[in-house]
Amino acid sequence: MRKRKASSIVLFVLGILFMLPVFILVMNSFKTYDEVIKSFVTLPKSLYLGNFAEAARLMNYGVAVRNSLFVTICTVIVCTIISFFASFGISHLRGKKQTGFYLLFSLGQIIPFHTIMIALSVMMTNLNMNNSLITLIILYSGFHCAFGIFTYFGFLKTVPLSLEEAATIDGCGTLRLIWQIYFPLVLPTTVTIVVLFFLWTWNDFLMPSILISDSALRTITVNMYIFKGSTQSNWNLFMAALVISIIPIVIVYLFTQRYITSGITAGAVKQ
Repeated sequence: MRKRKASSIVLFVLGILFMLPVFILVMNSFKTYDEVIKSFVTLPKSLYLGNFAEAARLMNYGVAVRNSLFVTICTVIVCTIISFFASFGISHLRGKKQTGFYLLFSLGQIIPFHTIMIALSVMMTNLNMNNSLITLIILYSGFHCAFGIFTYFGFLKTVPLSLEEAATIDGCGTLRLIWQIYFPLVLPTTVTIVVLFFLWTWNDFLMPSILISDSALRTITVNMYIFKGSTQSNWNLFMAALVISIIPIVIVYLFTQRYITSGITAGAVKQ
């Protein structure tokens, strides 16, 4: 009993420590410039909302969010569909073909983007594919699908073959088999993959910073970086900009976080 109480206290303290930076960030976003300069750790005298309006105006928040949402949503849809169908096909192969394709896509996860970003940037420049949101979607899909296939494949391998045979005997075609039998079974895994793809794409800074130079096409992360340089010491505006930038991803995570653990566990089987 004492060990359990001690563990609870330690976890509670650790939780407070982890949440403290977030609390300080939100707290300072409601302060005026003078309050932030005077003290960074005291509570605001009032909830000053002018920072948010000014930050959204200066960083062109509406355009940046529109670009990020377009890239993120399209990437999530493309990656999820390709990952599911590819893993379904691989799981139905037999012998060395299955192992070979599985290892091929799994190896895609161990190649860091930093090792190929210069070559990729040169290639996109030569192909005149810079300053294009479609290019970002294509590249993100290529990088993310390796993880999606890896995760889906692990779960699909656990589905009994007798289930598919019974559906086939009842006259179920391939597309109906995928949609009505397999897809409902992988729903927790799908939610997990969707959330992770959303997080990775929305939060990524490096790829759009390299490929996008047009101000009208910048994503939220690139706009935040440029906004930080332009505001210089206006920390109240920068804090407010950070808060309004993370709101969409926090909402997505809060509504779907309960599926993440179950989805990852479902796909974590030994091959």
